[in-house]
Amino acid sequence: MKIGKIEKKVEIPAVHSKVKYPWHEMQVGDSVLIKPGKEQSLFDLKRKVGPAARYYGDKTSRVFKTLADHESDGVRVWRTK
Repeated sequence: MKIGKIEKKVEIPAVHSKVKYPWHEMQVGDSVLIKPGKEQSLFDLKRKVGPAARYYGDKTSRVFKTLADHESDGVRVWRTK
């Protein structure tokens, strides 16, 4: 291990959060439609979005419902609690 010198007046860089989904902005009863990107199937998108919503919900005591919306060609997520 190598420990460097103590430096003064080094500014902390700005944090660039990579918030991908708007879970933190959703209120009970809100929903959001997420469309697949290029060369991404609806099934693959649902496999990513569903666990992401569930993980966020587990950490924040919120509940989300995720369904593939074939008519709109996307995945719709509702906040239910």
